[in-house]
Amino acid sequence: MVRQKKPTHSRRVEQNNIEATRAKQNSQRKRTNLILNILIIVVSLLIIASLYVVFIATDPGTNQNDVQTASSTQKKEDANKGDQSTKKKEDKIAEKDSAAATEEQESSDPNVSKVISKDWKAVGTKQSGNHVNSYEMNSTDWDEKIQAFSEATDISAENMTIWYVGRGADPATQSVGTVSAKSTPDQAYRVYITWRDGEGWQPTKVEVLKSNDKR
Repeated sequence: MVRQKKPTHSRRVEQNNIEATRAKQNSQRKRTNLILNILIIVVSLLIIASLYVVFIATDPGTNQNDVQTASSTQKKEDANKGDQSTKKKEDKIAEKDSAAATEEQESSDPNVSKVISKDWKAVGTKQSGNHVNSYEMNSTDWDEKIQAFSEATDISAENMTIWYVGRGADPATQSVGTVSAKSTPDQAYRVYITWRDGEGWQPTKVEVLKSNDKR
């Protein structure tokens, strides 16, 4: 038998169909590769972001520093509380000692409601050399007497009215004064003070008067 050759036109059509199919396949392959590349980039970015969060944003060194700082602050606060608690205890002890050192007694003087005795300290002095018991107002010795009256009565010199200052049992070393607060002139105190060389005037006794006998 003799094979019949396909017409030229049919071969060309068949060849065109094959080439079109190949072109379509190449186009789909390129599109698939492009999608895969995009997915790879996206996944890579997500991995990088995850690593940043794990190793940088949650740096254990930073957290450790924060913990150490918080711990140090807490220790300082605890230490301050301890110091304040200790100071309060010391203040209470000092108050008890002060109260224990203060004595109140009755007096035979009908104008004295009570007599207060306490281990007061001398108020100090700016004077040197032989002491002269002075009653000249605004002299150094006078000002230091007023300071001793203030120490004994807890009345500040600025708020004090001085009704009388005179010699005590020993005129050279002792004085006595009657004072009150400016706001309560009828609530007066008779204060006894003694001179201590190098230390100044020291309160020795306070009499709380029923009425101001120097007013």
